[in-house]
Amino acid sequence: MTTFIEARAEAKAREVAAETDAKIAARDATVERKIRAREAEAELARKRAETALAEREAKAAAKDAEAARKAQRRAQRREARAARRSEALASVIGYARGNAPAVYSAGIYGMALYVAVSGQISVATERGWPVLIGIGMAAFLEGTALSMALTAHQQRLKGERALTPRVMTWVAAGFAAAINFGAHADDLVMAAVLGASSLAAIVVWEVRSGAKHRDALRRLGLIPDPPERFGWRRWVRYPRSTFAAWSLDVRSRAGTGAAELLARVDADRTERQAAKAAERREAEATRTAERDAKTAERAARRDAAKLARSERKATKGADRTAKDVATDRPDAGVSAKPRRRARTATAKSKRAMADDAALVAKLRAIAEETGTAVSINRARTELGVGTSRAKRLLTLAAASATDPAAEASN
Repeated sequence: MTTFIEARAEAKAREVAAETDAKIAARDATVERKIRAREAEAELARKRAETALAEREAKAAAKDAEAARKAQRRAQRREARAARRSEALASVIGYARGNAPAVYSAGIYGMALYVAVSGQISVATERGWPVLIGIGMAAFLEGTALSMALTAHQQRLKGERALTPRVMTWVAAGFAAAINFGAHADDLVMAAVLGASSLAAIVVWEVRSGAKHRDALRRLGLIPDPPERFGWRRWVRYPRSTFAAWSLDVRSRAGTGAAELLARVDADRTERQAAKAAERREAEATRTAERDAKTAERAARRDAAKLARSERKATKGADRTAKDVATDRPDAGVSAKPRRRARTATAKSKRAMADDAALVAKLRAIAEETGTAVSINRARTELGVGTSRAKRLLTLAAASATDPAAEASN
């Protein structure tokens, strides 16, 4: 039979065993939780590691892709630069081939300017001046000439003469050349080269600028068209006609404004010559009319004297006939014939005077129609008379024009 103490000890043992089992179960649970926590941490670490690895791989891939893109862009930029360089080089070569005079002129201008500027800088340095002063002096001298040349060219394109800037251009260039020459006068070769370089720079620029804008200046009428060329063979074979054609070309080649002025001069000269010719013709006509009038007057006086003599003779014959008839002379029949002749002469004289009056009226009508004096040749042609009678009629016409009483008597 189990006693109380044994039961109690057994109950205590069971209680201790239960507590032990509980503690063991709690420890097992704790260990299990720790194990699970560690496993979770390990899984989390593994996942983190995998994520970090994936991120690193992604970053590396992105970096590689970016590097590849950059390399591609660099290659494209290199290709583009090479293409641009090739295109620019081709453009430069094409421009140089198509504009060889301009390129060569620019090169010569640059070299001449460099030589002139270096000479002026050496002038400053030899005197102990700073290099900047020499550069400023060179820029002032050469720049003044160039700025005046540019100003003159701009004004010429606007149709102006640009005399002041053109004169200042050569004054500045000559002053720069004189400085270069005078400062290196101990070495004549160097002085000549440096002085010529200052002049050559502006000469090259002026010539090239004029050639480049020649069409524009010709359109503005500032310069004439190019002269004609006849060839040396024509000069040798036909020198006179060629010289005449060349003179005509020189005379006709002028700018628009100059051509207008020359046309005005020619028109004025033509008007003066026409006026002088008209004055000469008028004076000649006046002299001719006066000479014809004097000649006609002399002829009229001669004809009047002849007519008076013939009338006196006729009167004397009539008187003799009358005396013969009065005295019943046997030869009275013979004297009748002179009486008839006298009557015939008197009738003819009257008819001639009537014809003269008609012809004089015709001459005056011709003079009024033309407004000038009638010449002897025209009077002879228009009236159909001889020279002597034409002169006499002209005299009568002139006398009747100045003396209305004479006209009335006629």
